Amino acid sequence: MDRFLRIVAPVCLLFLAGCTDPINQKNFDRIQVGMTLKEVEAIMGRRPESYQTFKTWRGSNSRTISVEIDDREIVVNKTRDGW
Repeated sequence: MDRFLRIVAPVCLLFLAGCTDPINQKNFDRIQVGMTLKEVEAIMGRRPESYQTFKTWRGSNSRTISVEIDDREIVVNKTRDGW
């Protein structure tokens, strides 16, 4: 049993770490005006929903993080909702 836990526990922790919702304060704080859309996508871990110049990521808990981009796909504003 001890050997089983030493093998399975780390695998479970890695799995759970990958399942965390990217819509959180830490990621919101990492997004900065002047970043490219690709840099924000790297932080968020996936592509956003698109609404013309607004890009939005929705979390499982009804929270959202949105960025407004210019025509060069540079972040000019960021907002959050549902917090």
